[in-house]
Amino acid sequence: MRRALVPFGILAGLVAGSVQAQQGGADAPPGVQLPPLRTPGDERERPASEEGAPALPFTSTAELRARTVARHLRELQATNPIAAAETAREMRQHDHDAIFRTLLDGTGLRAGDAGDVLTAFVALQWMVANDTQAEPSPAALRAIRRQFVAPMAVKPPLSGPETRAAFAEQVKLRAVLHHAGWQAARRLGVMPRFLGTLSGEFIPPAKLRALDMTDEGLVAKGRAQIADRPRPADDPPRPVEPPARGEMPPAAGPATPLHAANWEQVEGVYFRATTGVGVGGMVTIDYEPLILLRDGSYYEIDDAALEDVDLAAERQAKPRRFGRWTRSGAGFDLTGTGGKPISYRLQDGSFFKAFPAGAGETLSRGYRRLSGGGNSALGGDVTIAVSSRYDFRPDGRYGRGGSVGATNSGATTGVGSALGRRRAPEGGRYALDRHTLTLTGADGRVRRHFFAFGSQNDPPQPDRDMIFVGDRVFSTDD
Repeated sequence: MRRALVPFGILAGLVAGSVQAQQGGADAPPGVQLPPLRTPGDERERPASEEGAPALPFTSTAELRARTVARHLRELQATNPIAAAETAREMRQHDHDAIFRTLLDGTGLRAGDAGDVLTAFVALQWMVANDTQAEPSPAALRAIRRQFVAPMAVKPPLSGPETRAAFAEQVKLRAVLHHAGWQAARRLGVMPRFLGTLSGEFIPPAKLRALDMTDEGLVAKGRAQIADRPRPADDPPRPVEPPARGEMPPAAGPATPLHAANWEQVEGVYFRATTGVGVGGMVTIDYEPLILLRDGSYYEIDDAALEDVDLAAERQAKPRRFGRWTRSGAGFDLTGTGGKPISYRLQDGSFFKAFPAGAGETLSRGYRRLSGGGNSALGGDVTIAVSSRYDFRPDGRYGRGGSVGATNSGATTGVGSALGRRRAPEGGRYALDRHTLTLTGADGRVRRHFFAFGSQNDPPQPDRDMIFVGDRVFSTDD
């Protein structure tokens, strides 16, 4: 297979200059990821969307493309005015929409389908993170569409025609810019630094480097080689010393849980990829934990530990958190309230096993979550960023903090504004026991949360760099 050539050499040089500036401490311009996906000889392949998620057509107009470019330039102006001016000049000379179309030549992906655009975006991110010229086959692209687009198709922004178009245009522009930056970084020999500047708005490069591109989509590396190995125990023992005594009371649980028998109904604990809202309203990949129950139903658990949940009352109050599941080997079919089943394969990039902590296990690292809101990602003025953090120490102590910030560019009203606030810090003692995290504050107040470790590889292994506290996922700073 030969690479598609992108006629964007001048802009690639501009991005190369930005990469060089990183060596001097300058901020990199915002960008995202997408590669040359041409596969000569495959022009007769069916469009990827025919065997993937439902078709998601959108209308691309000159006005919408212009607004998308203008929004990108405003963001870049705030961090790198020189790069913004140069990028604006090059944008007037080159049509990024036409360039994006050349990236799709021969793939069966369509530039007028938001699902296909997003599929190409995911594939490019994998190619950039792994710095490989190996191009995905049409079968791999169809599988990626099933993995990533199908779960998102019924949610904003893909579910609405207007937001779908704005989102797709943003992805197209960032794809072209990011591809140019990738090629420039390769020529300059600064790929590690380039990868280190990526914003992580969609899938972190570290996660993508742990995946292989196959006709089944993105799967854990080495799946075939390790498939015959013995499956690890679900709850591997990890001996730890008892927490040191201090001024604070030990992390004792509250009164005996009223619904401890819930765990007798559980078949397994998993998590799946879903959509989240990032800084500025950018749609990101998030993860949500699922409790699969032996009666064939599943529960999207909230903040409380399962033993503190009255499942019967929860079904009545929050029916959308429940659905039905079936399993066949490594395949799972999950049917939500919409009535349409979605198929997953364990550890395939969209559906994973979650692991419990060992009784008395301690942690010695910090975990962070970044989310947000606003509408700047869709061309609006408002950007909101929310950061939350847990720090766990091996002596059984924890700290928690966070912040929120919001800006209004004033592009519409002519009046800009900004505000920020830090969360009041808290701390105390913590205790882990399988899927329960107990926090005892300095004032003696006790709270129990659902807890789980993420997983990696196939057969799955615990990933202690990724945790769930309640229904929110946190990852380490590394």
